[in-house]
Amino acid sequence: MRAHIEAAVRHLRQGDLSRAESRLKSVLEAEPGHPDALHLMGCVQLRRGRPGDAVRLMERAVAAAPGVALYHENLAEALWRARRAELAAGECRLALRLDARLHRPHNLLGLMAIDRCDYVEALQHLGEALRAEPRNPDALLNVSVVCNRTGDHERAGQYSEMVLKLAPGHPLAWINLGLASKGMRRLAEARAAFERAGDLPMARFNLGYTWLLDDDLVRGLPLCEARKELLGIGRGLARPEWDGTPCPDRTLLVIHEQGLGDTILMSRFYPRLLERAGRVVVLVQEPLERLIATVSPDIRVVTDLEGVEYDLWCATMSLPLLLGIGSVEQLPLEPWLHVPGPERRGERLRAGLNWAGNPSFAHDFVRSTHLESLRLLLEVPGVEWCSLHRGHLEHEAEAFGLPQPLREAADFHDTARVVKGLDLVVSTETAIPNLSAALGVRTCVLTSPDTDWRWRSWYAGVTVCSQDVPGDWTGPVTRALEVIRGELAAAAPAA
Repeated sequence: MRAHIEAAVRHLRQGDLSRAESRLKSVLEAEPGHPDALHLMGCVQLRRGRPGDAVRLMERAVAAAPGVALYHENLAEALWRARRAELAAGECRLALRLDARLHRPHNLLGLMAIDRCDYVEALQHLGEALRAEPRNPDALLNVSVVCNRTGDHERAGQYSEMVLKLAPGHPLAWINLGLASKGMRRLAEARAAFERAGDLPMARFNLGYTWLLDDDLVRGLPLCEARKELLGIGRGLARPEWDGTPCPDRTLLVIHEQGLGDTILMSRFYPRLLERAGRVVVLVQEPLERLIATVSPDIRVVTDLEGVEYDLWCATMSLPLLLGIGSVEQLPLEPWLHVPGPERRGERLRAGLNWAGNPSFAHDFVRSTHLESLRLLLEVPGVEWCSLHRGHLEHEAEAFGLPQPLREAADFHDTARVVKGLDLVVSTETAIPNLSAALGVRTCVLTSPDTDWRWRSWYAGVTVCSQDVPGDWTGPVTRALEVIRGELAAAAPAA
């Protein structure tokens, strides 16, 4: 038995899963409850990409020998890959209770915290992992991920380089180094790093992103198509994907992807699709249904595909590429959302302010702030402010006495009616500035140093107010104040 187990371990380390499995089957035929064989067979299934099977085998091993830390450690990983995070966390803690010197359970707990966007807890666990094993590339890489997500790009780059010293060809380390360079506005270095990462979809997508930051649509848009493979966009759709060829007798389905702001951004192109396809159906997120219906009366807007017949499909963010948009000068910039707003009343500048987005968004740490950090904006005389924030920080608007006209809004159409009645919108990077800019309302976008490409040339009437130092909102506030004062001066009656 022992010879078979030792041979199976050797084969596993060499990556020869078939021979490892053969050895383990011999053991289990003779002794079906052998804990080592069950555990190692679970490891084989995990390596084969079958986490459910791995969990069942490892649970039997743990039941037979509950005091083996390694069993709990690997069961935790199998549960994590099977998307059973709470049980995985419990197994990590059991493993550490049995052997406090282990580093992998801490690393996995760090990953779980990253997934919850709890970056403080993530760094605590990853720090413990590195204390146990200072040269562990997985923990070092995960620290770099946290640093990039929290805007500490210089530190993210340092940790990525540590990984690359240990594993020079590590593709994810090159990707994280590229993200760190992009965050520090070193685009040439970012591109070089993404190219070193190889042909991974994530590398191609981020390389395309850097070209879009330079308004180079010819190089950027095709590379960004890698997001479809990365995110599984279109998976499960039975019809062929549209390649942009005119199809006057066909029904084209456009499916939403990623965020609400992206749907608003690209909805400008929906009318142009009527020149290529016989009929156009757009699948949008439910809060956008009534709003997107204002783009064109000839386009059908749906929020699910039940009963929808179509011949071809395409992804929303692919529309510029499919329509042959080769430069930002070809982008349609006239307002394309047709929503009536209230009549102008009074002489004060009417402005809306949004300071935070959904906290479950991976990069919300760097894009959102608190109303207190924007206090100077509220102190400008001659401005009638209201809150455009909906969500977990509404109490901050109450504390500052800001009206909250969106409290009664049922969807983005109601939100648009409020925004259309404003002279200016000041917002962090959420769906709100996409909405206000698409409505033709003057907009200031408050951003981290790692500003998104969407605000550069894709909207008219947008001023980017970016941080000079990550986490410091002084620069964005100062730039927004300049815009507000300019708007007040332009609105003042001539002497």
